[in-house]
Amino acid sequence: MRQKTQGRVQGVVEIDKGRSAVPEVRVAPPVQAEAIRQLFINLLREGHVIRSLAVGESMSPSIKKGELLIVTPIALEEAEIGEIVASRRDESHSVLTTHRVVQKGKESGRCYIITKGDRNPNRDFPLVSSQELLGKVTGIERNGQVISLESPFYRLRGYLIARLSLGLWMLGVLKRKISPFNKG
Repeated sequence: MRQKTQGRVQGVVEIDKGRSAVPEVRVAPPVQAEAIRQLFINLLREGHVIRSLAVGESMSPSIKKGELLIVTPIALEEAEIGEIVASRRDESHSVLTTHRVVQKGKESGRCYIITKGDRNPNRDFPLVSSQELLGKVTGIERNGQVISLESPFYRLRGYLIARLSLGLWMLGVLKRKISPFNKG
């Protein structure tokens, strides 16, 4: 017998009608989202293109919750300002982050990028490992159509959004530093 909650299978329930008058119930765990994330990560690291569902709103309106993203593997050195990349901070962090590259550089001979969600007020910590960066979003499936983010229009649009986003973030930092209400 299967338990259903809002149309989703939560697990398999087995009833053992052994010696006891009260049946023993064992619940098999549901498929973990982490297993699916790990499958996506492995596929990207092996060079495969994947389709992934957008679940957050940090990239809205560029990417809307529920849209399918086409993610293509990419090396850290290949990421460009304005591109939307998929990353995973560390093995203990179960969420895949899809944010825009707003800054790129080298320090001590190592390449790094800094990302930021279009709707987020703050930048993310720098990505400095090729293991953290999984791929870049090359397309968005919206209303049955695929929008290529590789076209000149979307590449320029992404670059301008990244520059504007970084500039607004810097203004916010400056404002906090010189605010008369800042006691520090």
